[in-house]
Amino acid sequence: MMVCPYDDERLLLILQVDHSRVTGWLAAHWGNDAFARPEPYAAMVLAAQEHDTGWWDWEIKPQLNDEGRPPDYIGSIRHLGLGVWLAFYRNGITRLADQDAYAGYIVSLHAEALLTQGKGLLSYMPGYTVHAEVREFVREQESYREALMARLKESPEYRDCVADHQLWTNFKLMEIFDQMGQFICNRYPFNATYRKNGPSPTLSGIAAPVKTGREDTVLTFDIRDGRNAVVTPYPFDIDPLPVSFQARLVPNRCYESQGEFLQEYYGAERLTVEYALRSS
Repeated sequence: MMVCPYDDERLLLILQVDHSRVTGWLAAHWGNDAFARPEPYAAMVLAAQEHDTGWWDWEIKPQLNDEGRPPDYIGSIRHLGLGVWLAFYRNGITRLADQDAYAGYIVSLHAEALLTQGKGLLSYMPGYTVHAEVREFVREQESYREALMARLKESPEYRDCVADHQLWTNFKLMEIFDQMGQFICNRYPFNATYRKNGPSPTLSGIAAPVKTGREDTVLTFDIRDGRNAVVTPYPFDIDPLPVSFQARLVPNRCYESQGEFLQEYYGAERLTVEYALRSS
């Protein structure tokens, strides 16, 4: 979950599953005269929409950190433990691949990237391959993707979408969608300045795919106020693009027990956060 200050007495919690829905919305509206629409479209939108929904396994009953506070998603591997984190990502990938093998393939690449500094795209992130469990997970996912690829090559729907260059383009799009979704969801209000970690206004410098024959380009978010940001160059098919997501408010304090926190968590006031992305 993303943990943001709300006021002097409360925290705003945004679940990873809700962040995933935002990410899917961004993918669904990616594409205009300057930017090519993701292809295969439905599979890429589904991948973006479901990329973090393995977190559901944990977020239905989240655990406090060692300080008795709800843990922020940054540093979650350390707070939750590698075994827990790897298990729910593994489950999320499998559930998704059972519905759509291409989407599962892309999210498997994304999960590996979270452990390997974005497969070279995200140098600011920690690398975890020093851990034997992580190396085993990476090998497992490589093997799993080989099995998925065999299915994709036999699929009339996807066999023309599995060339190495297209898979790399779609992996980069997945990372861009996730970086955008994080940038939007992990701050409240939009112009808050307390967040010192996570994606930068240039989405950590990842160059976004544009279209065939055009060089990739870095997107820049210029936050104008508490609800609006200008994105340059503008990649969406609606201008402005409205973005909304659910959050919940809990007391900002250390909790004496897991039960005390869950009482606040389940009974928390819900809040709809509404932002807009614009071309100018």
